[in-house]
Amino acid sequence: MKIQHLFIAVLILLFAGCNKDDNTEPQKTTSKTRDFELYIDFWNPEGDNPQISFDAEKSSPEIRIDFSQTFAGVAEAPNLTKVLIDNVRIIDKNYINYTIDNITAYEFRNDINDWKVDVEFVMNYEPIGDLNVVLVLDASASLDDDFLKVKDFASNFVTRIFEENPSSKIGIVDFSDVIHSYPLSNNENGLIGYIAEIEQGPFTTLYEAMNQGIDMLQNSQADGKAILTFTDGTDNNSDPSFTPEFLYNKLTDDPGNILINSFTIGLEGNGGIDKPVLEDLAANGGVARFPANISELEQIFDKFLESISNVYNLTYIRNQQVIPDSIPAHLKFVIRASQK
Repeated sequence: MKIQHLFIAVLILLFAGCNKDDNTEPQKTTSKTRDFELYIDFWNPEGDNPQISFDAEKSSPEIRIDFSQTFAGVAEAPNLTKVLIDNVRIIDKNYINYTIDNITAYEFRNDINDWKVDVEFVMNYEPIGDLNVVLVLDASASLDDDFLKVKDFASNFVTRIFEENPSSKIGIVDFSDVIHSYPLSNNENGLIGYIAEIEQGPFTTLYEAMNQGIDMLQNSQADGKAILTFTDGTDNNSDPSFTPEFLYNKLTDDPGNILINSFTIGLEGNGGIDKPVLEDLAANGGVARFPANISELEQIFDKFLESISNVYNLTYIRNQQVIPDSIPAHLKFVIRASQK
């Protein structure tokens, strides 16, 4: 009898183990949660002037920030320092946006030649609610009847931005042979009414229109700033002083130290878009997309809506230990995030 009981117990354990494996395997393949890694060098030569730079090669490309930028921080009483990394988004190769769930900090320790979890120095994260967005919309005649749908997409974009971030402000710049604009505002009805009244015209004054949108944002106060530019053509009407290089330099050298995330959409059609230009102008963690038709365009507006509205500020907090810039601390942050 004892042998029979032992045999039955073994069978129960085996079946329990099989069932457990069957239940856990699908979870691995259907999970929408991922880990992303951000590598940083940190130095603080005087104890009260912390600075960080990024290792773009090691960091996950889905983390959308300006990896070429060095961020400076401040001292905070009684004995802490903090460095703010603004306008951070996580967008994968399929343009799916991710929501941050938690961040684990590591520091590379030479004494053990390995990464060690850091529980005293942390990276905090906070969604940005104070967001300013400018839509730059092509109103050229080459869009034909599709322009009515473009206006519908833009109106839906405005409504959903306010749903995601009620304290946001949105501005509009529309262009053809002339440029018109609606200033940054939280008046949803006013913005939608303005979009409805936009009329088409000849030519494409793309670069000057983008410049006006950038100015609108740079002259504003907000924790997060984004510009979304839509066109179906190539610039053929701007003053020669407004070039892609001029716009790129302006985007990457904001005097207010809040860089504008620039997203661009080029609808492939009658206008003949300039893809390299739009890719270059998708700056500061922005993305360029090139839908083949009006149906794909609607999907892109929806995806960019999520990417623009879901943005974070990261804050690294550490003590005032002196760390020379010649021997910086090497940091790694594992960001656990879920599909939005």
